[in-house]
Amino acid sequence: MLWHDVSQIFEVDGSLRDILVRQTSVSDWDKLISLLFQLGDVSYQNDGEDAVLPTSATKLLVSKEYAHCMKVDLGGPVANAHFHTSEEIELDLDPREIGSQASLDKVLDFCSKLSLALERDVAITEESDPEKNLLSYSFKQRSWQIANH
Repeated sequence: MLWHDVSQIFEVDGSLRDILVRQTSVSDWDKLISLLFQLGDVSYQNDGEDAVLPTSATKLLVSKEYAHCMKVDLGGPVANAHFHTSEEIELDLDPREIGSQASLDKVLDFCSKLSLALERDVAITEESDPEKNLLSYSFKQRSWQIANH
């Protein structure tokens, strides 16, 4: 996928973009945590303080008394997970960090590897608008599609 074909998706407009994997479970979150250490530099914060990332997502998904944030540095762009629900994996991206073919490639590579590991489709959507896919990766077809809006 070429940057000039999708650059408008990452225009800086004050909102984030979300990476979404739908219909997930706690075991999918556990797979994500294991996979992330292979795909980028991972850090974790508990209520804004650096902490050790638990090896199981159960504790993170159940504990609502603290704000959880797992950051994955993809080599420029950073994907952030906040562990809102087990039914959906959501990582947010800041469009200011995606301004070139190289940064786009890092995001797309991360998403495709996530799709293959979880055996699920992955979408990039507008912030807090999970029904509006901007880009989608099909696990079965092993390909990206740009949404027609």
